[in-house]
Amino acid sequence: MEESSIDPIKYVAIFGLLGLITLALFLLPLTPTKAQNQQKQGSFAASLTGNTMCSAGLGCEQPQNTTASSGQLAQAPSLLPFSGLFGGGTPNLAGDPVITVVNTEDQTAVYRIINGMKHSIPTTEIFYSYGLNLNMVQKISPQELSKYPITRLFIVAGTEEEENPTIYYLTESGMLRPILNDEVFYSYGNRKEDVITINAKEFNYYPRNQYIFVERPKLNREIYQTTGGIKRYLTPVAVKRMNLDEYEIAPVNQTEFDAYPDGEPVIF
Repeated sequence: MEESSIDPIKYVAIFGLLGLITLALFLLPLTPTKAQNQQKQGSFAASLTGNTMCSAGLGCEQPQNTTASSGQLAQAPSLLPFSGLFGGGTPNLAGDPVITVVNTEDQTAVYRIINGMKHSIPTTEIFYSYGLNLNMVQKISPQELSKYPITRLFIVAGTEEEENPTIYYLTESGMLRPILNDEVFYSYGNRKEDVITINAKEFNYYPRNQYIFVERPKLNREIYQTTGGIKRYLTPVAVKRMNLDEYEIAPVNQTEFDAYPDGEPVIF
């Protein structure tokens, strides 16, 4: 019986093919694993950046597609109103002790939101005097801004610890008038929690309201000057001589009017 011969080339080819298959099976999983690791690292970096900005009150970044090429510029985080300070895209209209700064697209006025109340910062110099910067200003819609009532009750920084710090009222024309006592304060339906603190620079910016008339309960257009804690009647001749503008004269209620002792009238 003739013995069959073994072809060595055949075996070399078989073992070579098996080796290539084994190598391919070993290498193929590495490519997607590497890509996943890069994606995870990118997601972590984006998450860390977003969380840092959110904690700083600069807006919480929305999830973004991490597959963009490295040559593309990263999108700026979306600055949803109050998202960084109030933990979401919807303002907390119930109030928050955190002070934030906002404005709207259709106006240049900048407001501080304090305990759910808004107060317009009158000048750029005063804006910076509070340690604020433009990066802190968040855009909101006029509808959202309108939901915050205006606060007109101030105390001056540095007097908070006094037993009875003077509270000032900001008139419609932008002038300050001290509120004499608690009876006057509460006669307008005011609340102490609506009083905010302003610094000395802002306090000194406002002119003082000296001239008043009684509006409630009965309108009386007689004009009085309040100086030194007293009120003095101004005759029509005196009013004409002083050449007072309408914005300088503010209405008060009867309780506030009566709180001022009478002084000598100004005749001329």
